[in-house]
Amino acid sequence: MKKIIFISLITALTVSCSSPLNKKFSEKTAEKDMNQLKEKLDSTELMLLAGTMIRLKLQDKDLEDMTYQEILDDGEKWKTEQEKIETEQRILAEKAKKKEAQRIRILSESVIVTCYEKGFSKSNYEDYITYKFAIQNKSDKEIRAVKGQIEFTNLFGDKIKSLNFVYDKPIQSKSETTWDATTDYNQFNDGDQTLKNKDLEDIKVIWKPEKIIFFDGSIIE
Repeated sequence: MKKIIFISLITALTVSCSSPLNKKFSEKTAEKDMNQLKEKLDSTELMLLAGTMIRLKLQDKDLEDMTYQEILDDGEKWKTEQEKIETEQRILAEKAKKKEAQRIRILSESVIVTCYEKGFSKSNYEDYITYKFAIQNKSDKEIRAVKGQIEFTNLFGDKIKSLNFVYDKPIQSKSETTWDATTDYNQFNDGDQTLKNKDLEDIKVIWKPEKIIFFDGSIIE
């Protein structure tokens, strides 16, 4: 009975040691080895093994000094490190996104800008798109200057045109003012053509504040 158990143990060890994973990589036998490994590994492990071999080759690593198990272990370690980096990147991106949203909220709570009229004019052989903007100072302080972006989109949110918006005249606290502005019209520009031809009722006006300077010297940006 003891002899049978001993023989079974030796057989198991022999099979274990002869596993294709324990074999060192060789360019000559790689194709044959991979066919054997297909019987030992699932599709995810096979893809990881193949990908790791390519990555290590690009890093000038001598694969013939490594067994397939060592190559797979390297791949698992690299995968874990990449997942950690991706998690950290995602957390950083979410943090930055929240910070940006908070910045926009603070700016928007101070100033609102919208376009309430849009037109078209010709002057001295030049064409212009005309705008009438309404600016509201919602803050408790007098504004010296405000800067941002006005984005025009269609009703589906697709961007038509974006304008740099800079207004540097005083706006009393808790008050509103209006401003007439123009931009050059380029008949060969799709955004200009669409903006000229669409009624304002069919356009979304999005205010993206960037910086507000107050007369007391304080700045929000």
